[in-house]
Amino acid sequence: MTEAVLSGKARQHAREALRRLVLETGGDRCLSCGACVVGCPVADWSEERLDPRRLVRLIQNGLGDLIVEMDWIWQCTECGRCNALCPAGVDLAALIGRARGLVPRDRSPGQIQKTADLHRTVSNNMGIGVDDWLETVEWMGDELREDIPDLEVPVERQGAEYFATINSKLPMYYPADLQDIFKIFHAAGVDWTLPEKWWEGTNYAMFTDDEATWEETLRRQAAKVEQLGCRKVAYTECGHGYYATMAGYAKFGIEIRFEVIHVVALYALWIREGRLRLDSSRHTGRVTLHDPCNAVRKASMAGFASIAEDARFVLSHVCEDFVEMTPNRDANYCCSGGGGALIAGFKKARTHYGKVKVDQIDRTGADLVCTPCVNCYDALDNLARDYKRPWRPVHLWKLLADAIVTG
Repeated sequence: MTEAVLSGKARQHAREALRRLVLETGGDRCLSCGACVVGCPVADWSEERLDPRRLVRLIQNGLGDLIVEMDWIWQCTECGRCNALCPAGVDLAALIGRARGLVPRDRSPGQIQKTADLHRTVSNNMGIGVDDWLETVEWMGDELREDIPDLEVPVERQGAEYFATINSKLPMYYPADLQDIFKIFHAAGVDWTLPEKWWEGTNYAMFTDDEATWEETLRRQAAKVEQLGCRKVAYTECGHGYYATMAGYAKFGIEIRFEVIHVVALYALWIREGRLRLDSSRHTGRVTLHDPCNAVRKASMAGFASIAEDARFVLSHVCEDFVEMTPNRDANYCCSGGGGALIAGFKKARTHYGKVKVDQIDRTGADLVCTPCVNCYDALDNLARDYKRPWRPVHLWKLLADAIVTG
């Protein structure tokens, strides 16, 4: 257990807030059957001996303040697998989220709240200024133009059909990946644009239950989309950013005048429309697919469009040897980095419970693990290195861009 973080008054508030929420989320229906425990990779790790079922019991018994001071709530990836397996329909992930929100902001572990703060103040998680962002976009576009002379990377194009979001890790750490995205949009021949600001394709405020930041960042991005007059948002390969956007619009009553579409669904659409000429023989190794929890299981449970089938459709056109993990789709296991766990710290815990995912991948015999999410990519890359595995993660945009036939 971590050191005390709550004052006496805050402790009482935590008990009351969580007891109210456990009733609102169906906790009074909990049967103590253990289905949530069986399906939770984090349950067997906790040095504090906490798991989803014990979480509910502690809150019911007026001990919710103890949960707020446990590291376990940050080691949990909020993957929603417990929710999906619960026969009583208890929203366990909501309890975790609220418990996190009761932790004083300056006591949040790792970089998770700092990242959310940067998003609010600078418009992206990495604190990249407008000049640096535009310079990176121009640099990557100029390099790609050596192979595609007529390439255009529009910025601030008024009235474009698609407003593209980007995970800020790309311009900060993986700028060459921007070229794959540029190549796909160009080959599809669609009318699109990047904005100068509010292009961030993630939203960590959801994972600290910082509702003020979550709502403000969504409203600022929506305002930017509408300022440019774009009709659709092409949401980048990020599971939680897509889910946080859709869930946030519903939660905060944000009425938008545009459509949000996960870019994986657009890849599939553009292939069906014949916009992309592809050669699947360029990828001869075995490829498996990791289903990002937020863009698949949690999206499905919330009634948002899941990318599960579109991702498989795209893979069937860009590689010759695709094999499924077991289990998959809504039953798939987390990469070990979701829910902000990747930047909250606790690497020892992530490496331990990530072994479930490692075993899943090993059984496929795959060389590449397609991860349509930047955080999933980083988490699986860490696991591959920690467990000395030969397989490596790869973004779907990379597989698709490499398969595109030009000329």
